[in-house]
Amino acid sequence: MVLKGMMTRPSGSHRDQLVMAAIALTNLLAPGYSNGVRFTPPADPAETVSTANAVCEHFYRKQVPFTEDEAERLLGLAGRLHELLLDLADDDLPTAVPKINALLAEFPAQLHLSSTPPWSLHYQDHSASAVEGWQVGCGAALASWVSSGATQYISRCAAVRCDRVFFDDTRSGTRRFCSPRCQNRDKVRAYRLRQAIANENAN
Repeated sequence: MVLKGMMTRPSGSHRDQLVMAAIALTNLLAPGYSNGVRFTPPADPAETVSTANAVCEHFYRKQVPFTEDEAERLLGLAGRLHELLLDLADDDLPTAVPKINALLAEFPAQLHLSSTPPWSLHYQDHSASAVEGWQVGCGAALASWVSSGATQYISRCAAVRCDRVFFDDTRSGTRRFCSPRCQNRDKVRAYRLRQAIANENAN
């Protein structure tokens, strides 16, 4: 088991930005639980695409934009990435690795260096559709993270009824919650549990 805080921290490279984008996409588009309530992705294709384009442009401005006819495939990709990221957060590599390989097998990567500095390694040539390109990029980036031991920085929220994933960038690797809201929920839950135990013991 890899100990957090003992490996080289992610550098902010194109690879690392793709992993950050995968985390952000799944948190906004994958079904599950968030902040204590059931989370469902947008039903409107226009909203789905708008959300994804805003997220991905934040991490990579040269992206091919998603289109509304890709909304269903986009949600499918977000769901697959979410399951995969949860496996990595649980340090379940035997389950995660076949899922990464399945993503990579569906579309071939086209490795190339950027044509201008900084010389970063890219995984597709931007001629593919947005869903295909991001599947290749995120799959390859996560594969690289697994091979370099960087998956220690992927964590799942420890709060009840929340399965959102986050990047633990704390130096000690001890962050436990996806947001202050979930942290506060957990504090309230723990307080109420202590009160209930105290009341029971008093009776």
